[in-house]
Amino acid sequence: MQKRIHFLSIMAVFATAFSIGQPYVHADDTDTDVQLLNYIQDQKDYQRQLLATKELRELRDEINKEKFIRPIDPNKPAPIIFEGKDISYDSKTGDVYAKGDVKVTNKYSRLTTDLMTGNSVTGNVTIKDKAHIAQYEGPSVLLDGYNTQYNYNSQKGKMENAKGSINLKYISGEKIEFYPEEMIIYNGTITKCPAKKPDYHMSADKIEIWPDDHMVAYNAKFWIKGQVVYKKDRYITKIGKNATNNDFFIPVHVKYDSDDGVHIQYYYDKQLNDKINAYIDFNYYSKHDLRNIYGIRWADGKASLRVEDGYYEDSNDRWLKKEPTTIFTYNTPIGNTPLNFGFTSEYGKWTEDGITSWHRSNTISLSHKPINLGSSKIRLYPNIGYSWVNESYDNSSYNSLFYNATIMADISPRLIAYTAYHYSQSTTQNALFDYGFDDYSQKVTAGFSYELTNKDRIVIANEFDAGNNMELEDRDYYWYHDFHCFDMALEYREKRQSWHVHFDLVHW
Repeated sequence: MQKRIHFLSIMAVFATAFSIGQPYVHADDTDTDVQLLNYIQDQKDYQRQLLATKELRELRDEINKEKFIRPIDPNKPAPIIFEGKDISYDSKTGDVYAKGDVKVTNKYSRLTTDLMTGNSVTGNVTIKDKAHIAQYEGPSVLLDGYNTQYNYNSQKGKMENAKGSINLKYISGEKIEFYPEEMIIYNGTITKCPAKKPDYHMSADKIEIWPDDHMVAYNAKFWIKGQVVYKKDRYITKIGKNATNNDFFIPVHVKYDSDDGVHIQYYYDKQLNDKINAYIDFNYYSKHDLRNIYGIRWADGKASLRVEDGYYEDSNDRWLKKEPTTIFTYNTPIGNTPLNFGFTSEYGKWTEDGITSWHRSNTISLSHKPINLGSSKIRLYPNIGYSWVNESYDNSSYNSLFYNATIMADISPRLIAYTAYHYSQSTTQNALFDYGFDDYSQKVTAGFSYELTNKDRIVIANEFDAGNNMELEDRDYYWYHDFHCFDMALEYREKRQSWHVHFDLVHW
């Protein structure tokens, strides 16, 4: 029979962790609007997280039902509860002994093992054999290790040969030390790949972690498939609430297409202060060499301003050089209405196919929140806008009205379809630069995604010239496959007879 002893304490068990992050294969913007289906991959990643946190959510629900664990008066400290099939307590010395299905619970944290000794006065807990830690509140923690020692009063402890996850990041270490405001991993690894032999990870001799602030790794090495791709004697990054984005580790993406060859992309940014960050979008193409983008960005709520310099490629494989350009954006909801107002202004030196011009453009737009058409499974997304452009090359200027209407339909859990109508007065026929423009004013796109298995999904996407009897202009085929720790997208563009493949470390 399970027995229980509980003591009051304000100390949590192993209340320390960190947050690190990065993405997965998303379709690049194309003329067929296939990127409208990117949210399907977002949902898959969310389901991965639900599966990874199932134990923690069950722990939360169990503790919420237990009044002895969760104090009725929130102003009083939560108790520490000792449970076990064989448990004893010496009220004079404070010694606690527990054996068999041992549980030590405090707030939303629980430690389980087969044998534990401790002392309620000194706050010490010692576990020589295997111990398991599960913590839901604050940082999410799931760890297994040996020779565990922890003191509730000083909030200091250690665990050896530890392995598990912290905030959905998988870690291992010969030794982990816990302190009130810091955690140190010795000879450890970190990855977001849950495989027994991760496809990619970071290793370091010593990793110092200040939860929700920053992390320092000494002799850090970044591995892909057993090969070191990057290393640094001292690697520092912000983490948790203090992190600016999910760029922990090296966000490397590898693509191939018949136009550009092998494309290796690496994005890095550094926060200069609360509102300003500098970044580089590193791009190597086997057929073009380096084509990077450098920039600095200021953001404050609804407004942002960035200065960029580099090479840009659109969905029709057209290249544009900006050296440099300044872009200001402002977006805000209009009161309590379902409308959103947007404004973008850009001024910079553009070069395309031997033409160089100081390009100035301004765009205003008005968009509406999704409109349910009968049910939430069929949604309409409308927006309208107006832009005016000036070019120094030939002193030309032109204005353009545009509007778009997109319908998304969740036909079944496996089948999702879309169709969209686009109108723009600006085309390659009347603009100085072809970059980013279609050859005609009226366009209809349509496509669908079908999930063959939990790991495989196919997409067919089409583009039609609505002003020319709905003539087919593009048809693209996609196959998405989940390789557990990375995703692959294989694309064939029928009209162009070009192949594209994209590998993405989805958990990195």
